[in-house]
Amino acid sequence: MSDRDNDLIVLDRLLNRADSEGVPHILAAARAARYLWQCANAVCGAHNRRGQRYCTGCGWGSKGRPVGDVTPSNYEVPKRKWTALRQALTGYFAQDEQRPDAVVFDYEGGPGWRGAKVTAMYGGRAERIEDGFRDRDRFEDIGRALDGLTRFEEPGYCEHMRIVLSA
Repeated sequence: MSDRDNDLIVLDRLLNRADSEGVPHILAAARAARYLWQCANAVCGAHNRRGQRYCTGCGWGSKGRPVGDVTPSNYEVPKRKWTALRQALTGYFAQDEQRPDAVVFDYEGGPGWRGAKVTAMYGGRAERIEDGFRDRDRFEDIGRALDGLTRFEEPGYCEHMRIVLSA
């Protein structure tokens, strides 16, 4: 266990044992030490752990703004490739009762963007999509769109891509 993990365990213990007057002071100290960041969304204000990209309270970014698209490369991705992926993902989630606000791809190796770790963002809730969209037969349209992005530029390790699906 790392020192950072130990510090967060201590922080959790402090918060659990503090009275209502002490909690704001503990949170302020944790923010000052950069163990936590507070969501800047005026209606949220949730505290999130350092390194967390999205707020656990509202799902917005750390700057208190709704998440937007994050392009996957240093170069301008052709709009048609981005549109094809958004349409394929929207079609895939169309049958779900609740469509995610965004779909996040974190590349950690594998067959291009199809090998990325995939997470569906529902407000403040994140739901991992097991095995992502690797299966070409099952996810034909999504696979084709992801392969098109990969052909445009091979993703780099730990590269991050986000596609917003909400209106």
